Amino acid sequence: MPVKKAGRILASLEDWAKYAGPKHARQWVEGRSAQEVARAWLASGEEVPPEISALLATHDRFGPLLAWDAEPEAKLRFDRFPGEPSNGDLVVSLEDSFGPYLMTVEAKADEPYGATVAQTLRAAQAKGHKNPRSKGLIRVKQLAEALFGPCADEDPGFGVLRYQLLTACAGALCEAERRNDARAILLVHEFITPKTSDAKHARNAADLDAFVSVLSGGKVPNVTPGSLVGPFHVPGHPLITTPVDLFIGKASRTLR
Repeated sequence: MPVKKAGRILASLEDWAKYAGPKHARQWVEGRSAQEVARAWLASGEEVPPEISALLATHDRFGPLLAWDAEPEAKLRFDRFPGEPSNGDLVVSLEDSFGPYLMTVEAKADEPYGATVAQTLRAAQAKGHKNPRSKGLIRVKQLAEALFGPCADEDPGFGVLRYQLLTACAGALCEAERRNDARAILLVHEFITPKTSDAKHARNAADLDAFVSVLSGGKVPNVTPGSLVGPFHVPGHPLITTPVDLFIGKASRTLR
């Protein structure tokens, strides 16, 4: 049940850094998410990391794992526009007694989820003024409609959401649809290390909670470490055609 990249089994941190490491070498350091997610999944051997198996066991829609394999830095395209697609830090194919399913992993030490939707919209509008062929604005609007329904981008609360969570969610759903998987998990794998800040962990937790609250229409106010919530059912159009049950989870590993 290996971790692979381009058909090559990654057996060590050196392999991972060479064939599936981050774009910038400065990100590949102990205590930060890129290296720690590699260490966690390589150390698990034939099993997934224990915090992941414990999380899966909390939900009745998931059974004991029968098989799994994973790819770091996998492309997750969610629309047909040109440009760099969303990347999953780790994309995991799994199978249990209910059948196959997909898990996309967003690794976080205390790195932020990036710009807000409002900031992304302003940047897309500015780029559109300079280049009328830019698809940035319509990309954000399509994401909003697919995940939250028509006119979602007109809701003031929508603008404070973190854009990276929208793209990660859409990427997971679209990849599950491509693979004919009926279930998809968007998992935040958090690492609490000597190099991370409790205040920044709290900020990330609040951002994830805000996203899940909007996604669930306020029915699910938060995602605590060790929990898996869902299924959620998004409108889908215009990005997703086949319904996929979406689950969102958070697993934490403390290394202090």
